[in-house]
Amino acid sequence: MKRKCFSSILALISMLCFFGCSSTPIQETVSKLSDSSKDATPTIFLAGDSTVKTYADAQYIAGWGQYFGNFFDSTIKVVNCAQGGRSTRSFINEGRLFNIDNPSYTYKFSENAGRSIEDDIKAGDFLFIQFGHNDDDTKSGNTMYNRMVPLGTPDANGIYPVIPGEKVPTTHLPEKFKKDFASSVAAAETEIAKYGSEYYSYDCGGTYKWFLKQYIDFARSKGATPVLVTPVARVSFNSDGTLRSGPGLHGENFAYVEAVRQLAKEENCLLIDLFDCTKSMIETATKAYANYLMAIVPNDLNGQWPSGYDNTYGNTAEGFEKVEATHYNKYGAYLTAAMAIEKIMGDNSVCENGECFNFTNHILKVPTVKVAPSTLISKSFVKKINGLVKTLDIVNTDVVYANPDDVVKLIKGIVAKGEVTAENYLEIQGLCEEARGAYLKVNVDDKPQVTNFAKLEEYEEAVKAMIDSLRPKASKTVILNTEGFSVETITSEKDFGKFKIVGASGKAVDVKSKSSSFDYNGVNYSVTTGISLGGSASFGTSRYVVFDTEGPCRVTVVAQSSGEDERELRLVSSADTKTTVATFAASTKASPAAVNSADIANAGTYYIGSANKGIWIYAIIIEYF
Repeated sequence: MKRKCFSSILALISMLCFFGCSSTPIQETVSKLSDSSKDATPTIFLAGDSTVKTYADAQYIAGWGQYFGNFFDSTIKVVNCAQGGRSTRSFINEGRLFNIDNPSYTYKFSENAGRSIEDDIKAGDFLFIQFGHNDDDTKSGNTMYNRMVPLGTPDANGIYPVIPGEKVPTTHLPEKFKKDFASSVAAAETEIAKYGSEYYSYDCGGTYKWFLKQYIDFARSKGATPVLVTPVARVSFNSDGTLRSGPGLHGENFAYVEAVRQLAKEENCLLIDLFDCTKSMIETATKAYANYLMAIVPNDLNGQWPSGYDNTYGNTAEGFEKVEATHYNKYGAYLTAAMAIEKIMGDNSVCENGECFNFTNHILKVPTVKVAPSTLISKSFVKKINGLVKTLDIVNTDVVYANPDDVVKLIKGIVAKGEVTAENYLEIQGLCEEARGAYLKVNVDDKPQVTNFAKLEEYEEAVKAMIDSLRPKASKTVILNTEGFSVETITSEKDFGKFKIVGASGKAVDVKSKSSSFDYNGVNYSVTTGISLGGSASFGTSRYVVFDTEGPCRVTVVAQSSGEDERELRLVSSADTKTTVATFAASTKASPAAVNSADIANAGTYYIGSANKGIWIYAIIIEYF
């Protein structure tokens, strides 16, 4: 008989009969569960990566694990031990699954209060296991030293092997890594030294299915029930609207996903196919709206959900860098958690000798927290996406969309004030901000009804121009002007007056011949050299320009994209290099180059660089008023 794909978490006895396993670890688990379920409250432990991880409420990024517990009553405890950047291999190497008996072990982590899952898991508990994003070795190989796990070569039937791994000294790095990423060897050695004296390396022999099996065997040895979960889908579309498979998308033809499904069959292990669920969710949203299920970069962008997200997403001048292809936002993660719960609800109990623990009776069909979608998603598509969740009530009835007629009235009120003048610009600026805020709350379906939105933008520009015209003459100006700079490659730190350019081996900053022009304060400037900043700026390490400010000031940056797309520079402070203070657009034109300014409120040290792609900088101007 062909095994069906189990969507329940807990029809274990029927599974045992189905497979005819008379003395397997699963049978021991059932026995222990039935003995303890009358007196103990089961805990669900989540082992996984950033797509499962719990993030701060104020961040727009989310993992499905942070909403999973909202679908259970108080008798079920969910402990989310997932952490970003982890694979099946590194999660074990770091001691997150089970304790490492090594006195020199120095890795510390905060999830589950720094405790491993082994410290707390007991008979009757459950271990959900979802990895794949960081295991996938079809992506760039620079995480080979601590993340990636090979699939191995499939047999004639397409079955991936379960090949054991053997620990090696932490002084060992894969030869391919040392050859291809020589500049990163020192950092890699420092990182893996935290594992203690030995670890599982990429070339230790262990395959993806073998590492996953360690979690299954571990859970069963503790009398707990393992549940394999396929990795969630990434956003990459074919021309026909289906999700594209391929390298970096969990392997060629979703190979890592298929390996999880295979292992579930081979080990008689319960399976939740979240890849299939999220693939359906993203394809239902279509390419037009799938991005509004995703997080935006930088992932530490904070604000009120969804209005803050909508404001940031809808106004690139405020400065997010790109839409994520991997991590979901609050709404996308919430839907994924709901889909996982629906998979659990297929069967509802675990029984042994008449003793049952009814799992489904502890699921809340109306979760304790509901998450609203972005107003940037069409209401009709929200209905379609919500419709994928059949048995749970997940619709957030608190969502209130602004009336487009009210926005029109607000804009007409601005126009009635007349032209922007030095006497009324502050009042009109406030009215513009009120109208803009109301417009952002209008659903995308209704936005076309705001037919005079262009008028709002016209007044916003007029207010901005008035503020600029009223700005006093700068009392002091500090300038980094690249004209006359010597052509060179900077691989360390180099001072240029009040500014410092920082590069590193493998992440150099180049000063090159490059002709451009720009206008500033009514004067045209020409340059024949520029600073070429590559992407992947590591603030505090390489590929950035740093400077100090003495107090409140205006920073102006003249920049050009080194490609055919518009790009942005980020300005961050030394106090928090993850938080964006301001962004500066880099146009695709060399002449005139983009000139953008931002007001900085506080004295301090500031870094400017590109997190993603190459950008030319021709001038940085600091003005004090």
